[in-house]
Amino acid sequence: LLVATLPKAALPEMRGVTIGGQVPAEYVADTIGKSWAVVIGIDEYIHLPRLSYAVTDAKAVASMLARQGFEVSPFYDKQANRRAVLRELGRDLFTKVRKEDRLLVFFAGHGEMQQVPGGKPMGFLLPVDGEQDLLAGTAISMSLIRDLALSLPAKQILFLIDVCYGGIAGRRFRSLTPVTEEYIQLITREPARQLITAGGPGQKALEGPEWGHSVFSYYLLEGLDKGFADLNSDGIIPATELFEYLNQRVYSAAELRGHIQRPELWVLTADSGEFVFIPESTPSRRQEPQIAK
Repeated sequence: LLVATLPKAALPEMRGVTIGGQVPAEYVADTIGKSWAVVIGIDEYIHLPRLSYAVTDAKAVASMLARQGFEVSPFYDKQANRRAVLRELGRDLFTKVRKEDRLLVFFAGHGEMQQVPGGKPMGFLLPVDGEQDLLAGTAISMSLIRDLALSLPAKQILFLIDVCYGGIAGRRFRSLTPVTEEYIQLITREPARQLITAGGPGQKALEGPEWGHSVFSYYLLEGLDKGFADLNSDGIIPATELFEYLNQRVYSAAELRGHIQRPELWVLTADSGEFVFIPESTPSRRQEPQIAK
């Protein structure tokens, strides 16, 4: 795996970049087919401890994505059983998604890792009926998620996983690339299979009333809904730029509470594309929020 090397400062502003006479947001919008989203949030587990904000997080993300033009399929609590989620990801999406489309999958709930002696760690997402001591039969493995991502025809796919763990088959993001006309053309032309987790293995995903969300979802919403993740003010937010924003804010908020939580970005294929958001607002029109204390 490649170790991430992240810039500490915000990106230089790139408002002057155009592609064929279009500003980046207009150009990217013209390259996107239909936008699909599967949003999963689970508080009330059958066999696992209850969570407090997973459903709140998922509903807020679903509303945000709907405002940005996504067609959202939500699964909350008992709706998010293993059979229903796999039916959506492994069957229904194949009948809807086309090769020019993009897909976002958001998951807020429990995650687990399983370490086999002498083998590689395996990551799992726990549906509402998942059992901690029977992961293979009741959970959804990250290897299955990767296989589905490779099989779906969408041009760009992004997983936003509000869980801290590893066991992901891919390579880590290394560093941000300067935004140029050629770069924007490349990331919108090429396929993308990307995955952002709330933190790494052994870390705790924080949630609390000071945010009204998990810390990851709080800054995800701030970054995308309010445009604060547009670090270079060019009107678009590629997944790598979103990750850099989350990395800075989530890590700082966790550190204030004596915890370590650092999001991770994984690339599941060798393709050079990126999932790109077009926020409705930008930092130039809003005041940057302070870290919640």
